[in-house]
Amino acid sequence: MKIRVQKRVAIYLEFLAEQLSQTIPKPIHPAVLKQLTRDELIQMVCWLFPKKFTKERLAHKSDEWLSTMIGNDVNILSYMIEQINSSITNILDYSQSEVTDFFQKSQNEIHYLASKPVEQWDPYDNANYHALRSKTNTTKKVYAIFTSDVLAEDVYAVTTKPSYFFDTKEEAEAEIDNIIKEQQFKREELTIHSLWQIQHNEY
Repeated sequence: MKIRVQKRVAIYLEFLAEQLSQTIPKPIHPAVLKQLTRDELIQMVCWLFPKKFTKERLAHKSDEWLSTMIGNDVNILSYMIEQINSSITNILDYSQSEVTDFFQKSQNEIHYLASKPVEQWDPYDNANYHALRSKTNTTKKVYAIFTSDVLAEDVYAVTTKPSYFFDTKEEAEAEIDNIIKEQQFKREELTIHSLWQIQHNEY
């Protein structure tokens, strides 16, 4: 799904959540419950109560108990909105755990990169990693707006992820024009870089 479509869906879900929050809370709609897996129920409870529960603590709880803890449709909508927004900014971080997870899920643990520490990778290794992820449709090139002091080689190292992500460079340029019109920045203070966004497809 394109980023601009994800943004639209998130906006309408926010509208719906706001409307539902102004009514008397009701239990989760049965039709919605039928579409939720046990793993999703556990993830929602952990998201709603991050300091109270872990996946391990919830492993033996019943689905009914989990749905009761979630409470209502507004909480499910809030979780969905957060998931959409997180997926938009979910880019490669080149961590060892990310790489290990990729090779395990793609059942390609015999590849030389699966056993080579990430900190020892060179540009050739990075190119191979990108090629492998492209073959499995688990990454997509996207564009983001940064302050002009961020160089292309540093886009994955910045501590704060950019707020603006786009499917095309043209869309990013158009957003910069809007930002300038709102007098938030000058043109020379902003730049556009491409990144690899993680796609949660089946391997």
